[in-house]
Amino acid sequence: MWQKTDRSQKYGVAVYNYSSRLPHRLTLNIGDTVQISEELDGWFYGCKTKNKNECGIFPKSYIHVREAVVAKFGSLERVTSTESPIAQEISTVLREWHTIWKQFYLDQNEELENIQVMMLELMDWRKKIMSRKLTNEEVKDLQQRVSSRIDFGNAMLGLDLVVRDEQGNILNPDNTSVVELYKQHETASDRIRLEQNTVTGVRDTSITGPQTFNLFVQLRNFVCRIGEDADILMSLYDAKFSKFISENYIVNWGKDGVPKDIEMLNNFRVVFTDLGSRDRTRERVYLVFQIIRIGVMDPKDVEDKKQTRRLRRPFGVAAIDITEYLNGLKNDAEEDKQIFIPFQSCGEKEFMDSLIKKVVVAKEINHKGQGLWVSLKVLQGDVKQVKEDYPHLVGPNTCVSRKLGFPDVIMPGKGGDVRNDIYVTIKGGEFTRGPAKTADKNVEVTMVVCNNKGEVLKDVISYGCGGDMMSEYKSLIYYHEDKPKWQETVKVAISTEEEFKGLHLKFTFKHRSTSETKDRSERPFAMAFIKLMNKNSTTLSDTDHNLLVYKITEKKEDRDKFSPYLDLPSTREIFNEQNIQPTGKVTLFSGPFTLSAKDSFVISSFVCSTKLTHNVVLLGLLQWQDIMTDTTKLRDHLEKLMKVDGEEIVKFLQDLLDSLFSILMQNTISDVYDNLVFDALVHIISLISDRKYHQFRPVLDAYVESSFSFAMAYQKLMIILRDYVDKAMETNQKILKSAMKSLEYLFKFIVQSRNHFARLNDGRGKQSFELQLKQLIKSISNMMLYTSDNTLVAQGSALKYMCATIPDILKVFDAVELSHLMVEFINNVPKERLTKQKLKCIDDLVHSKLFVLPECRLILLPMMLQHTRVLMEQKEEIEDCIEVLSNILNLTFSRDMDKYEEDISLITKMSLRTVIQACINLDKTSKEAIKCVCVLLSMLRQMKELHFSQYMDMEEFVFLIDLRDFLMEILMLFLDLVSNNVFPPDWMEMIMLENSIILRALQIFAKVIHDRFTQEFERELWGFFFKCSISFLTQKSLQLEHFTSSKRSKIVCRYRDMRREAGFEIRQMWFHLGVNKIQFIPDMVGAVLEMTLIPEIELRKATIPIFFDMMVCEFMQIEPSTRKIKGNFNQVEHELIMCLDALVEGGQGDGEYKDLICDILYKLCSNHSTLKEQGLRFVNTIKELLQHLLEYRKIIQSEVKELRMSCIVNLLNFYHDIGRQEMYIRYLYKLCDLHMKCDNYTEAANTLKLHVGLLKWTDDGLDPMLQSGWYPAARTHRELKEYLYYDIISYFDKGKMWEKGIELTKELVHLYEEELYDYERLSVILKRQAELFACIIRELRPDPEYFRVGYYGRGFPSFLQNKVFIYRGKEYERLTDFNSRMQTLFPNAELLKSLSPPSSEVKESDKQYLQINAVTPVLELQDRFLNKCVNEKILKYYSVNEVQKFTFSRRIDESGADISQMWLERTYLTTLYSFPGILCWFPVNHTDMRKVSPLENAIETLETTNKRINSLIEQHIADDHLSTNNLGMLLNGVVDASVNGGISNYKVFYSEGYGESEIQLHLVHKLKDITKNQVMLLKEALLIHRRKVSEELRPFHDHMEQRFKEMVKLIHKEYRLNVSQVPDSFATLKRIKSQSCVPISRVSEVLNNPNNPQNLSDSSAAPSPSLKTSHSTRAPSVYIKPDKSAPTTPIRPNTISRMNPFKRTSVASLANTSDHSSEGGGSNRNSLEAPIELSEQLTPRRPLRSDEQRRLSRPNSFQLMPPIMNSTSNSSLVSNTSSTAENSDFELGDEMPTPPLPEKTAYSDYSNVEITPSPSHHRANSGNRKSKPVPPLPTELNGTPPPVPKKYTSKQASLT
Repeated sequence: MWQKTDRSQKYGVAVYNYSSRLPHRLTLNIGDTVQISEELDGWFYGCKTKNKNECGIFPKSYIHVREAVVAKFGSLERVTSTESPIAQEISTVLREWHTIWKQFYLDQNEELENIQVMMLELMDWRKKIMSRKLTNEEVKDLQQRVSSRIDFGNAMLGLDLVVRDEQGNILNPDNTSVVELYKQHETASDRIRLEQNTVTGVRDTSITGPQTFNLFVQLRNFVCRIGEDADILMSLYDAKFSKFISENYIVNWGKDGVPKDIEMLNNFRVVFTDLGSRDRTRERVYLVFQIIRIGVMDPKDVEDKKQTRRLRRPFGVAAIDITEYLNGLKNDAEEDKQIFIPFQSCGEKEFMDSLIKKVVVAKEINHKGQGLWVSLKVLQGDVKQVKEDYPHLVGPNTCVSRKLGFPDVIMPGKGGDVRNDIYVTIKGGEFTRGPAKTADKNVEVTMVVCNNKGEVLKDVISYGCGGDMMSEYKSLIYYHEDKPKWQETVKVAISTEEEFKGLHLKFTFKHRSTSETKDRSERPFAMAFIKLMNKNSTTLSDTDHNLLVYKITEKKEDRDKFSPYLDLPSTREIFNEQNIQPTGKVTLFSGPFTLSAKDSFVISSFVCSTKLTHNVVLLGLLQWQDIMTDTTKLRDHLEKLMKVDGEEIVKFLQDLLDSLFSILMQNTISDVYDNLVFDALVHIISLISDRKYHQFRPVLDAYVESSFSFAMAYQKLMIILRDYVDKAMETNQKILKSAMKSLEYLFKFIVQSRNHFARLNDGRGKQSFELQLKQLIKSISNMMLYTSDNTLVAQGSALKYMCATIPDILKVFDAVELSHLMVEFINNVPKERLTKQKLKCIDDLVHSKLFVLPECRLILLPMMLQHTRVLMEQKEEIEDCIEVLSNILNLTFSRDMDKYEEDISLITKMSLRTVIQACINLDKTSKEAIKCVCVLLSMLRQMKELHFSQYMDMEEFVFLIDLRDFLMEILMLFLDLVSNNVFPPDWMEMIMLENSIILRALQIFAKVIHDRFTQEFERELWGFFFKCSISFLTQKSLQLEHFTSSKRSKIVCRYRDMRREAGFEIRQMWFHLGVNKIQFIPDMVGAVLEMTLIPEIELRKATIPIFFDMMVCEFMQIEPSTRKIKGNFNQVEHELIMCLDALVEGGQGDGEYKDLICDILYKLCSNHSTLKEQGLRFVNTIKELLQHLLEYRKIIQSEVKELRMSCIVNLLNFYHDIGRQEMYIRYLYKLCDLHMKCDNYTEAANTLKLHVGLLKWTDDGLDPMLQSGWYPAARTHRELKEYLYYDIISYFDKGKMWEKGIELTKELVHLYEEELYDYERLSVILKRQAELFACIIRELRPDPEYFRVGYYGRGFPSFLQNKVFIYRGKEYERLTDFNSRMQTLFPNAELLKSLSPPSSEVKESDKQYLQINAVTPVLELQDRFLNKCVNEKILKYYSVNEVQKFTFSRRIDESGADISQMWLERTYLTTLYSFPGILCWFPVNHTDMRKVSPLENAIETLETTNKRINSLIEQHIADDHLSTNNLGMLLNGVVDASVNGGISNYKVFYSEGYGESEIQLHLVHKLKDITKNQVMLLKEALLIHRRKVSEELRPFHDHMEQRFKEMVKLIHKEYRLNVSQVPDSFATLKRIKSQSCVPISRVSEVLNNPNNPQNLSDSSAAPSPSLKTSHSTRAPSVYIKPDKSAPTTPIRPNTISRMNPFKRTSVASLANTSDHSSEGGGSNRNSLEAPIELSEQLTPRRPLRSDEQRRLSRPNSFQLMPPIMNSTSNSSLVSNTSSTAENSDFELGDEMPTPPLPEKTAYSDYSNVEITPSPSHHRANSGNRKSKPVPPLPTELNGTPPPVPKKYTSKQASLT
């Protein structure tokens, strides 16, 4: 048996793909996570975590089980992996992104590559996290990057924003206040915006990184062939200013290409520290490597042992731009990623400085594979923090390279930045050659640090970090260069304990020889020096120094003696100041040192010291003991301190403060010094308060806490400060402002001093101190009362900085009393004065320690809320008021709601209504409105039910009308919030929290409304509650089914399905309405329906019964007039149907809903005695409507317009049946629009006729339900009907349904002539009518084909399944084209190859099967055509239009080859509606079948052949120039039927003994008559062929005549038919001719000039010659006998020829057309000789024409229409297919094709041109075959045809 799995086997990951077609199997892909429920043997049962609806069993071996945490939420069980949260998040995100990535691939989205790169990054980072090899700091750093990448990707993909805390962990909304959650959303959005800007190259300067950071560099390898030892100097370089900004890091590289210390291989690490915000803004920063070769002068002489060694020579430079790494634009720098930096060697005469400048500007370097490999990483924080955070990178042996200057923050104390460094840069020099020298010197500079005795200080010089301290420094040597430029920087680090006076730098210059022997004898040839301290005791200034060069001329015996050179001038500046003028004879010297006037040497210095200064004022104050007695000097120094540069002050902050406090406490003249010292102290504090030096606040804090030690200072500070405040109007406002700005630190010093005093004196003087402190605070408070502009700035500063004193004051003062003082302080600010500053002070007070204390909050809150409420009601400083309230609510948030119960009560009473009104009035798109909404939500969230109750019991709501207004306000606001959410759509956490708060409030308000507004019923309030609640429930953000499974699961676990809870509340409130329900019927039907359509099963079950309750309420309603129950629920029914139509079409509802609502309503109606009958009928109506609507919605998304039309028609019929005119008309126009898109003009017209049918020809007002959106101005029936008639006529014209258009014009004619007497419009419509009549005769109108389509299988939509339809084809669409179209519409359908009825297996299959074949419409002539001679053009229309019955045939026995034994099965199909209609297809509603005997088949076959022969005869009679090819082929096929057997196939039917019944005998007789007729037709055709055949084909004709004679003999001999006795006239069927005797031209002439009497006289005097041929100018007409007995065989519609007599084409082409059109009984639809297959090839009826024929086939104008030959035959049959025409009592004739136009001449109107007969214009005259009696055929073939009739003269104009 299956067993539950334990907690250790609840979670697993698929490690293989698993797929099986067996039932109950769960398909898995690698990586799918599963939640396991049960196990059995080798199987698990469970579901996928991403979609828990996919459940099944799967093998255990395919799953890797992992540890998991099982959390239960009610009945829900959530299983998650135990891996780290960030790893889980990466996994979840990758699965979600992968789905989108695949869709991007299919859509070829441009973001595809970006998302792919990010996914690969996340996978790589997850691998690192799971490896567990990272340190905690690395994990934190990686977590931040992962979070940033996920958030950026989510934003790019439009997914929800993930809110995180500072560590990057996902924030839990349950433990976070609304205000804090909003702020985190904003922060996340800003972070993502920053990253997006970074990606696009746009930097956001408003968001800066940490102030202090470091650059970690690790040298991996150096690939270069040097051959000698080398030093690699690594440093940071500012390319814009061409200067180094950091110390050097030195690497000693060996001559073998490896480090000298092999243990240091791959371990050269350095941290460039002290980098700050200024360094981020540098334009171009490079990491520069200087390679210095240490060896011989020329590397070519390296093997020469006589060469001088250990010379420092320039070798080359490498550099990389690190600007983007420093400013954060590049973040791919990792400690394990190696970067190659190309190397550029130094030229022979090239300085190192020049090479560096060259390299940093070079785009490419020809490095030849030489360079350095390094790793980079930016580390945040100071050095101490970096060592703690990155111990694997920055260890004890990692070198630290400091910046040439101080960091942004200089920390005091022993552990701070105590430095005493001087950076010296040897820039360059110029040295003259000696008189005996021929080449420049190889100058080497040696620098040492000496004291005043000339002693060299040991180990005070450094090349940089990584190297040892040295006593002397030796420079690079440039070969033979008298003007070298070194630009080398070294550090001189002197201990602070060293006596600084007398220290100086000494430089000696020495020529280095290439020969070691010579070099030993070389001595320094010159010397320069500079003192480190000036005469005024200040340090050497930070600038360039041009040193004087002294030549050395010492003797050997004086070398060890010290020479007093310190008295000589050291620099050119001092030399000029002393105004020394050495002459040529007298030089400046001291001992061996003689000034060299031509030589020069330049250095620069930079002092980086916390003990040494260049400033005299600072130096004087630092050495205050020396000037304490000099009152004037001390006063001067104190006053000048205000003007000292701030950077110098902050450098010596600790020492300076010590000096000031010492002066304050030790001076004996308080009146003189106290205020000066206080002002100086305030100046320093104010300086640090400025943003420029804000980073030094920690330094000042550290000083107060650690270094400040003046126990009595508090007394003087309080006295001086109070004195300043009390005399605010008199005091210097600048000083007063600075004092207020310094309040925080002044109080720090006061409190710290008092604490020192208390510790030293056991707390003595506490009360006195507290009193003094209270008086001081009161003095500041009283200062706020001033209304003078003079004190405005000081008051503003006091408001800004007063709250900052609270933490320190609380150390020595009572909190409650301080709270009262702060309330007084703020309340003392005059109204409308410093409002913004006052609110900022209140906000600071909220964040103070006072507000944390409950007893203080109760004192402070009323004051705060009062100020904010007044300002918000006055609509002033709304943003600041909201900020204060949001901070109050944020700080009073707690999961333990009892903790702040009193505070929340106070907040709601004073601010809730104000906030609600602010939310209503503010622009919802503004930031203030969003924050205000957050404040409101925070209030409502923190309010308990008790708070709500207390609030609504306040005096403010004594009257119910006030409470009603409040509830209406907040419900209106809720409605606005859920309808137009103020939060961005991707802030899902914020939106869901908002919804949960609103839902809880709605539940509470529902109880209030029910309790207080039921007796005194407020319909508007109740209605607004329902509207708000249903809008809440139906809002987009709560529709969980649209979310991914993981998102849906997360929401349900935290918030549950809030729709269900809201729905239950609405249901409960509805049933609480009682007798008031009727007031909401039918208004609430639509809203409740929208709620029930939500796909949540329990919600539907709970809310659907509301409909039944509505039905009962309306049904049982008492009518006021009759005092009887209404007895129906028409309003509910009408509204429900209307709303269902709109909502279901809009995408709501499903099949499950249809079943559920019908089941619930059916049960409820069945159990109700009086409502049962109507209710059940209504349920059936709803069921049918939902079925149609769901089908329509499903199909409407498809591109198959035909299916959409079918669905619309189904809905049309439904609404028509239930009498919903407005819905009926709505869908009529939808159908019409769809037809217009498909160019189905005829169907569009028929659709509009349905609307017209509902209108009358009256001026009655138009009901709203009958109005048309096309003509909104139409107000009466007649107006709209008239408008629509013109549209319909236009559509019928476009669809070539002119007969239908004529019917409508006749109605309009009657309207204008008999009703409105509007002759103007009558004339227009008559002209229009005339045009339509003319189009029938003259325009080409292709006949449509009809096709039968059977839809078999359950794969089709339900309205098509296993049904048969007849389709009306498009113009020129044949069976193959139609097949292709249907298979395009249904690409998955399989085409059945047989017409046999499909099996039940096919019908019940889930697949799609199509059965398609062509059918023939059955002509049903109208009675008005009986006993009339009707133009075939007119009859032709009715053969394919206004038809409802169709037929097709198939062989019963497909195996037999004997035609005489072949029986046919003929099927007759009747459609539901006639064609054309509102659709191009209609279902078949009736089917009949009958068998056709072989004898009947023979008759039909011969009749068809006769018709074809007769048609060709008529064509050749009409056109003497017609080609005989078609005629010859047809005749040969009949007389020489060697293949098909011809008439011999029916030999058995001619035998004497055939036929037993009377019917058979009658058919045999008929067959013989038809056979005789065929012989005569053949004879006539052969005569025509003999006359027209060419000489080349004469043998062919002779052969046919021979075969014809044999055929006649055969018939006579074997069939005993005497064909010779048949008269010639038997070959043609009789026709009755009845037509007008007046020619058309004459009619036109009379109508054009009716007042000309000559016209009448001319026409009556003598007939025109053309009257003789007027009978032949009319198209063939057909005489139709009345139908006295029903025919045994249906009449085929194709009897009427499909050719247009006005078509300009050749007779040959017409013959081809006729031949093809009659062949095989009509388009080869269904062959009678072979089994019917749907893949048969159709023979086109309209063959391709040449360009000339197409040109000639254009329709003629009415004026240029040529005379029409009227030659007919009596052998035309009603059908051109296998139907029996002889059984009918009437005969139809074939249409004669139009003869071609004569050769085109210069005249275009052939009717007005006299034509002389010529041989080229001969036309065969048939002798009028339609006239009676029929003239005999000419006996001689060489007879001359009659001449062509003459045309009318110009007076006899043709028809216009």
